[in-house]
Amino acid sequence: MAKIKVKKKNQQNAPKKTLRIKKPQINLSNIKVKVSKPNIKKLLTNKTFKIFLMVLVAVLAFTFIDFLFQYLNNGYSVAVVDGVRIPKSVYHQRLEKQYGQSIAQQLIDEQLIKSEAKKAGVEATEQELQLRLEEIIASVGGEEAYDAALIANNITEEELLDQIELDILSRKVLEPRIEYTDDDVKAFFEQYSSAIFPTETAELEEGEKLDYELYKEDVKDIYIQQEVENEKYTWLESLYSEYKIQDNSVNKPKYGILSATINIMQNLIGEANSNDEVEEEVVEE
Repeated sequence: MAKIKVKKKNQQNAPKKTLRIKKPQINLSNIKVKVSKPNIKKLLTNKTFKIFLMVLVAVLAFTFIDFLFQYLNNGYSVAVVDGVRIPKSVYHQRLEKQYGQSIAQQLIDEQLIKSEAKKAGVEATEQELQLRLEEIIASVGGEEAYDAALIANNITEEELLDQIELDILSRKVLEPRIEYTDDDVKAFFEQYSSAIFPTETAELEEGEKLDYELYKEDVKDIYIQQEVENEKYTWLESLYSEYKIQDNSVNKPKYGILSATINIMQNLIGEANSNDEVEEEVVEE
């Protein structure tokens, strides 16, 4: 039988058909949206809404009662003895009466230190604060012991940093005023070396002493810090006469237009007199 050959059409050369779809045009002006107002009367008569509203009111009432109870039990009173509450106002009055003056003086001293540091142009840098904090943490035995010490002393790290800042400022202001010699530092070392370096002293053999030259810089730093602390109290007392300080914990302030006017006039007269004195000194020179 003869074979019939069928030629296949070349599909690659076949023309491609393109299907075009027209986008529908929508006229938005013909579309109208109606918003109907809710029927309040119908909503209020709905049982489901009534139940929801009752539950919401109950939750709010319970929250308010709980808040009131917490306030009365914790916020308002400092203690409860057999049902009788001791209000915090009494507690605060007692604290103010017993410790108010000393706390006020401490706050005044802190402000004086900051003011004098500002005058002297000195400050406590972040690096200095962090370094001192790390020294304290290492001295108490690590982070855990440090956290326990904060809790035991009822102080936060922020409050501790504030105290460190005051110590740094005090030293920067007062250290230039302190006069001492190497002999003073050496005598201080010989007297207190065993207390300052107890571990190193315990490792010494009988008859041995710590070498002053090895600990000279550390001892000098401790000596200066002690002298600063000794000088600080006398220095602060002298500042009380230089600054205008109104201690309301001792004397209740008298406010009013008349007293304020008198104070302003006195200040203006005082400044005028001081300016006149300066001018007279300049003329005489």
